[in-house]
Amino acid sequence: MFVGVGRIVLDYFGNQNAAKKRKELEALCEELRKKFNVSAMEIASFDDPERCVLGFAAVIPENWKTASAEGFVQKICDEIDTTAFARVTVEDWDLLAHGKFEEEQDDGKSPEAREIARRRAKAKRED
Repeated sequence: MFVGVGRIVLDYFGNQNAAKKRKELEALCEELRKKFNVSAMEIASFDDPERCVLGFAAVIPENWKTASAEGFVQKICDEIDTTAFARVTVEDWDLLAHGKFEEEQDDGKSPEAREIARRRAKAKRED
């Protein structure tokens, strides 16, 4: 499986109301949860009304290709950039591979082909 994680810093220039910032940020996080099925929340600068730091995480199935998983995480960042109430100043994300899948990802085979190869190898060992 892949885990996509991101940290986005928003500059809410001229805002003096931290409660307003939190309300708008919570609405943005809720929209991301509904649209992408990700975990999203404010992770820093809680009391600074002009700065928002948003974190998100997404679990991505192992049958996705690396490029598709990266594209999914980039879509989340693009959505934040286009719909956010403040200007994006920092966009930092990463894609982490977890488990045995990590070594198999770049072999160019479909998940079905890998499963057939595993079964054949197991049958050979049993003979």
